[in-house]
Formats: sequence, C-alpha cells, structure tokens
Amino acid sequence: MKHYRHKLTGSILAIVAGAASALAEEQEISCDAVPRPVRAAFEKAFPKATIKECAKEVEKGKTAYEISSTEGGTRRDVLFHADGRLIVVEEAIPIASAPDPVQQAVRKMYPGGEIRLAEKITRDGAVLYEFRVKHRGKLEEVVFDPSGNEVKP
Repeated sequence: MKHYRHKLTGSILAIVAGAASALAEEQEISCDAVPRPVRAAFEKAFPKATIKECAKEVEKGKTAYEISSTEGGTRRDVLFHADGRLIVVEEAIPIASAPDPVQQAVRKMYPGGEIRLAEKITRDGAVLYEFRVKHRGKLEEVVFDPSGNEVKP
C-alpha cells in the first residue's frame, strides 16, 4: 500500500477488538470491485471524502473491504463487512487532538520519542488511540484508551 497507509494487522485488530485475531491477509483491489453496499455505506458516512485505494481482507474468517480515503487534510481507513456494516474506522489525527491523559501517557512512556503517527480508532462505539513512535532508534506502536491506559493484545 502507499507510504501513508497503515495496514490493519492482526495484532492491532486484536488490540482494538480486545481479543486475539489471525493476521489479516490484505489484498489491494480496484475500487470498482468493492461491493455496492460497502461503497454506499462509505459514501453515506463520508460524503466529502476522496477515495484513494481499496483492499479486500479476511476479518475473523469473513471477507471484509477497506477503503482508504482523504478528506481535507485527514487520512482515513474504513473497514466494512461485504453487506456494508461498519467494522472499524482508523483516522490519522494530530497528537494535540488526543485527550490530555493519552498525550501525557505516550510522552511518559516514550520520553523524547518522535511521534510519527497518531490515529483515532473507532470499533463498536469504543474509541482507542494508536501511536507509532520512534524511540531509541526503534519504531514502536502503542495503543491507549481515552483515559491514557495502555491497551495490550
């Protein structure tokens, strides 16, 4: 996928879902190959977004479709079941828009680290915040709940 894309890996899906999940096999596809219910659900939810690319993957044993888009300066990946039901939304955000306890937690965990990516992840009404941080020469990923508590798989 493109350099800005954040793939939904099994470990992140497990974190977000709160349960173990098999590695999602993601395959880039033509956006014309996305089922109509998925496209309709995306366009209804994000009418001003520009679709950049699409993928097909397996989510908990079922085929799911991911639409990567931009809207203004916001990058967003949205995963749907084939019937158009929403699974998860990952939205790149400025660190400053994460709740204060989350900002404090990531800075405390990685003092002096460079935050490369901040995302707001919404699944089943629950919101989590994921960060990719370069710290001591390594690229680390960490997820927090809105109170600043680390969420582990």
